[in-house]
Amino acid sequence: MVIPTYNERGNIEPLVDILQKVFKKVPSQWEMHILFVDDSSPDGTADIVRKKMEKFGNVHLFLNKEKVGLGGAYMKGMTYAIAELKADVIFEFDADFQHDPELVPNFLKEIENGADLVLGSRYMKGGSIPRYWSLMRKILSVGGNFYIRTLMLDRKIHDWTTGYRALRPWVFEKVKGKITELKTYTFQISFLYYARQVDAKIAEVPLNFAERRWGESKMPGLESMIKTFWFVTQTRILDFIHSRFFKFGIVGFTGFLVNFGFLRLFRSLGLTETLSWLFSTEMAIINNYVFNNLWTFSEKKIGGIKNTLAKFLQFNLTSAGALAIQSVFGPLGVKLVGVKYDALVLAFVVAFIVLPYNYLMYNLVIWKTWKLGGRGQTGK
Repeated sequence: MVIPTYNERGNIEPLVDILQKVFKKVPSQWEMHILFVDDSSPDGTADIVRKKMEKFGNVHLFLNKEKVGLGGAYMKGMTYAIAELKADVIFEFDADFQHDPELVPNFLKEIENGADLVLGSRYMKGGSIPRYWSLMRKILSVGGNFYIRTLMLDRKIHDWTTGYRALRPWVFEKVKGKITELKTYTFQISFLYYARQVDAKIAEVPLNFAERRWGESKMPGLESMIKTFWFVTQTRILDFIHSRFFKFGIVGFTGFLVNFGFLRLFRSLGLTETLSWLFSTEMAIINNYVFNNLWTFSEKKIGGIKNTLAKFLQFNLTSAGALAIQSVFGPLGVKLVGVKYDALVLAFVVAFIVLPYNYLMYNLVIWKTWKLGGRGQTGK
């Protein structure tokens, strides 16, 4: 159990005593240890830890020469716990009694059931925050988590900022190099975000969050809140920009420009309205095939002349629906609103009918993934 401390002198002795009692309720296959990571607290926190170390062999101290903040303390503490104490599970735990020690067996039960990361959640059924918190603190806590949860698009995780966690060491090893912000509560959010990226199995246990027993509450300051807001917002914007759907949309827009340019060209050459829409759509299909293969679905890129030509024919077949859609709805729209609004007609047909159809067909047919011999294989 990694416990960061800074001026927590009054909480150390009772916390250790309570945790030792809780450890007796833990299944015998677990050997429990406590690692205090102290940022050279001026109140002598480390001295109290050393006294408890004399009494209990499972109490340890890692002393930072300077204040490194919450995230920095956890990073150093987890590294030490893995390398020196050979930890199989690492807890994040506060020293101020806001985290219920009695929940330790519940966390370990979830680990035994296959979870890689377990969260103590205040915002799931059975969890809570103190009723006597000020209105502003409740708004910041509840509203902040709601904002993060909304942007992250993951309804399974209820509490993104909780600091009561248990995790397998491999999760820490996978994500530690990706975390850059260590001195604000962004650490907890980014850790969870990157844990999801490495496919860690995440579980939650209800947490009734309590008020600290001794000392001053360490509420996040304005800088911390701004950094947290910016991390979440920036991360999700970058995720969207790098997403397949965004790339697909960009390619679709270039296809729209190609389609529109050739539509005007073929019309000026005297082709009928239907043929103009038909041929210009085919030019857009060629454009979309090339750029989707090279960029949108680059991890599934179709290679080789034979495969490329074969897939292009298949691509045209699946695009027949788009061809039919535009050949029918394009001229119909022009007839209804006038040829001078053909750009708007094309934009409407492409955005609301063709793009959804194409995205579905590309994923299901052209750049699909299938299983072969029990292992996931990608068509090349």
